[in-house]
Order: sequence, then structure tokens, then C-alpha cells
Amino acid sequence: MNHAKKLILGCVVIGGGVATWFGGAAKVIADAPTVQVRRGEFRINHLEAGEIRAARSEKVSAPRVRGDLKITHLWPEGARVEVGDLILEFDRSAHEEWLKDAASELEKAKADRERSIANLERRFSDLQMQIQRSATGLELARISLQKAEYGSPIEKEERKIALERAERALKQAQTNLEAQEIIDRVESANIALRISHRQDNYDDRLRDYNRLHIYATRPGIVVYEKIRKRGADRHGKVMEGDVVWGGTSLLSLPELEAMQVTSQVGEMDVHLVQVGQAAEIRLEAFPGPVFHGIVTDIAPMANELEDAPSVSVFEMVIDVEEQDKRLAPGMSASVKIIVESQADVLLLPLVAVFQRGERHVVYRRDPTGFETVEVEIGNDNGLEVLVLSGLQEGDEVSLTDLGLI
Repeated sequence: MNHAKKLILGCVVIGGGVATWFGGAAKVIADAPTVQVRRGEFRINHLEAGEIRAARSEKVSAPRVRGDLKITHLWPEGARVEVGDLILEFDRSAHEEWLKDAASELEKAKADRERSIANLERRFSDLQMQIQRSATGLELARISLQKAEYGSPIEKEERKIALERAERALKQAQTNLEAQEIIDRVESANIALRISHRQDNYDDRLRDYNRLHIYATRPGIVVYEKIRKRGADRHGKVMEGDVVWGGTSLLSLPELEAMQVTSQVGEMDVHLVQVGQAAEIRLEAFPGPVFHGIVTDIAPMANELEDAPSVSVFEMVIDVEEQDKRLAPGMSASVKIIVESQADVLLLPLVAVFQRGERHVVYRRDPTGFETVEVEIGNDNGLEVLVLSGLQEGDEVSLTDLGLI
């Protein structure tokens, strides 16, 4: 009998037990519990906890505006919203003051512009009148010089001097007007620039003020994001009263047509999981249904757990295949990753296989008792082991190590 040795050489019933003789010594063995070798599917699973989330969602972030952002209103988490619903609001008291100041500065700049324009127009009008007076004076000087043609030499000289003076006065008046036109253009440009700056400042303040009210742009349900709390070294879901930084993601409006599970894998187990592996998903709130998914992403780098900095984990994402109303963002779930799966193989409980040095043996029942059988085994999943040779389907083996009895 190859790979087998009779354990029971002779027997007699003694008080419901079995007496066996080994070299003339009798030993009573109680009726050992047994199990049958079965044929079925062998699986190695890896179990992790996770959280349901939408594969795609619209993020709602705090606006990047001046000053602190204190949340004064949040739409209830999990509640449905429609387009136009006010889902997020921030304290606007400081922005109201800044908006009033900007409006006041803009009005003052506009008033200054009106006064400046009036002054420019008045100066321009005065210079034009001066040119007209100088031109009239020049014409009169020319007439006067013509009348003095038959006068004394002294009178003629005086009229020539008066004409030259009138010509210089007209030329100076024209030069003054040209210079004033340049000054007016520069001053008008400066006035326009000041108005533009004040207008831009007011528009910015108004835009910031309006951005402190955030309305839903699509229907769905509201999910709160976890943020780092200001003034505290911790993370938590956003809540009314939080003061946040601009750009911080606060809410999400998930698309419920495609769901995922996010989970974390410890650095000691990350070698077990791979992208493309199948998974079974169960919800803590609904333990009955089993959903199916595929591992679609494993982070290339580990992160430290917030509550246990010495523990490193890898983020993992599993896409859920089914669509179901019970799959809601934020729900807790357990994920069973199918690390290995083989169909139509021989299986035996791991506790029924015993090690003898480098060999593995089982105790198989036969008509006279039990016999020791050496077996070749494959992988195990902690509960069952693959039987590669030595046994057949239906063989009945002991769950007790009869070699120690």
C-alpha cells in the first residue's frame, strides 16, 4: 500500500469506542469527527472596509474671494436639490462693507470726472476766446498801420510795433491752446483710468459678494466633503460655522448612475490586490444583497493614516457594476476582493490536513478504521486547502489528528 499505512491493526468494540492494538498494546480511540473531500470552487479573498461614492460628481468649492469665509447655511446632507436651490451660503457682512466702500469710491471718481470735465471745457473756452481777441487785435493793428501810411514816421513805427505785438499775442494764444489740448488729453486719460480702476474694484467686490451665495446647477443629492478644520489638527465633514479657505471642496452633487467603493489596503496586503480583480460588495445598512465590482485603481504611493501615523495604506477604488437605489454616497460597505479563483477542484478543510516533517497527511476512513494517507496540497485560504493528489471526491477524512492519540 503506497503512501498509506494501516493505523488500526485490529479492533474490538469497548463501551462504544474502538480498541486498537499497536504491537500488542491496546488503545481506545473515540469515534473521530470526519468531513468529506468535496469538489467545487476554490477562492482566496481579501476583505476590506470601504465607503460608497459616485464615480462622477460635481464638486462645490468655496469661492476664492478676499477675507474669511464663514459658512452660515448648508443644504442638509442626503437631501435632494433642484436647479436653483440655495445649497451653500457664507457670511457677507464684511463684503457688504467692502462693496459699499467700492461703490462710494466709484461715485466719487465719477463726480471728480464731471468737475474735471467742466474745468477742462472752461479752460478750453477761455483759450479760444483769447485767440479770438488776439486775432481781432491783430486785425485792428493791421488797419491802424494802413491808416498811418500818411502819418509821421514816429506814428508809423508805433503802429508797426503794435502789429508785431498783436501777432505775438495771437501766436502765444494759439500755442497756449495747443498745449492745453495736450494737457486735457492726458488729464482725460488719467480720469478715465481712475474711473476704470474704481469700476474694476467695484465689479470685483460685487462679484465676490454674489459668489457668497451658491446655487445648485444640476439636480441631485448633497454630499458633505471632509475638510481640515481651521484651528484644529483634524479632519471632519463640513458644517455650518466652519471658516474655510477659498478653493476648498465643500460639497458634491453626485451622478448616481455610476457608483464606486473607495477603500484602503495596508502595505502588508497591497501585494494581494491588482487592478482588474473582481470584488463582492455588501452594504452595512442592507446586509442581504451582494453587489459586484472590479478593482479599477490602486494608488502608486502609500499615505499615512490620520489617526495612526505609523500605519501606511494605499487608496483603492472599486467600480460597482449594478445600479441600485440602495447604493447611496457615504454608505459604509465591506469589500471582498477575489485574489484567486479556481473552479472544479478538490477541497478539504485546512484543519483536516496535518504536517509530518515536510509531508502532509490525512486520516482517511476505510472499512476497518482509518488509514494514514500522504497528500499533495496547493494554496489555502485560511479555511480550505486545494487537494492536488492523494484523495478523491467523497473520501471521508478525520478532523482529529489521530497520530497524536
